[in-house]
Amino acid sequence: MKVFVGDLKVGMRLLEDVNGANGRFLLAADTVLEEKHLRIFNIWGVSEVEVLSGSKTGEDNDEPDPRLLAIADEYVEGVFAYANMSVAPMKVLKEACIKHFVGELEKDKALPEVLMPIGGDLDILDAPLFESAGVFLNSGIRLAAFPDIYYKIMETLNDPGAGSENLADIISKDSGLSAKLISLVNSPLYGFDLPVESLSRAVSLVGTDGVCQLALSVSVMEAFKGEHNVGFSMADFWKHSLACAVFCRILAQQVPGISQDKCFVVGMLHDIGQLIMLQQYSEKIDLAFQLRMSRSISYCKAESMIFGFDHCELAGKLFELWNIPPSITAGVVGHHGVRSGELCIESAICSVADAMAVALQYGTDSFGLINTPYTGAWDTLGLPDGAVVTTISKAKRQIADILAIFGG
Repeated sequence: MKVFVGDLKVGMRLLEDVNGANGRFLLAADTVLEEKHLRIFNIWGVSEVEVLSGSKTGEDNDEPDPRLLAIADEYVEGVFAYANMSVAPMKVLKEACIKHFVGELEKDKALPEVLMPIGGDLDILDAPLFESAGVFLNSGIRLAAFPDIYYKIMETLNDPGAGSENLADIISKDSGLSAKLISLVNSPLYGFDLPVESLSRAVSLVGTDGVCQLALSVSVMEAFKGEHNVGFSMADFWKHSLACAVFCRILAQQVPGISQDKCFVVGMLHDIGQLIMLQQYSEKIDLAFQLRMSRSISYCKAESMIFGFDHCELAGKLFELWNIPPSITAGVVGHHGVRSGELCIESAICSVADAMAVALQYGTDSFGLINTPYTGAWDTLGLPDGAVVTTISKAKRQIADILAIFGG
């Protein structure tokens, strides 16, 4: 019988040989699974395996406490209250979330609060506040200055005569950026066997494009460092963004030919438009949330009704001002699938990753209620349903380390 890796238990016996996501042979049929084998499956991106029907697990009782299961089930029903369960991989994701929150309850952890609509009449304007995202950006709002270090890095990257040592020298002039990049390269995101202790070594191992994309992530966070608003938590915002970034990178690992570092950046920046809207009009974001619930429309549609644009459109205009690479812009702008034209695979990855991060309640996004990935996003990745379970398993271990690096 076929079993998701997240459901495997020590003592089960393999029915067939197991290969990694890249085709590498890992374990032979008839192997009795041990704890180390389960770790190997996660490392090599195995999502499901065939085991002998009725094989023993080595555990007398693996059933969760019915009381905790009932609490987790009711909680997840709230998180998925407005989700479209006919869209893949929502059913599998929901099952994985129930197991996750049962585990949290078994550790005596309190479940995060999920905000629900307050009801009553909504004070909706006859016309949106702005004609477009461009008009909003030109309305005199105060935007955080983008760090010059990123543009210096881009200049070096585009200089045919510059090499990795030149790039490392530019980055070294910003001690904060240098420290975070070294920490990221030494984190479980990359999993290098030996410590990376210098920027030149980091550039050599990760590549100039990879380092540049990581620098972009850090630079954007630094641009908004110290920004505050009583209407929301900046820490929660970045917690969600970082979690989405980790999910993006792990999903990208399983899709051939996709830049993991680029997807990490797309995940980090996917809600930057919403951050600016929150800073300028936090009460209107609350209204958009209520409108979404009361009229059963998408969150982007609710934003457009109030602002005249949504956070994806705003990000697109902002990235033009910041000269963010078009491929990253496309991934961010399309992650809710509501743009015209062809959607890129980075947007599909981010759409699924965003749903995973909200489902597991990492930080604040959509007030804790899941956004369904756009139709076709999961199918675009070409992954089996079991990849949901393995991706969550790997991400949970990595997210804590990434949050520690960024002070979350």
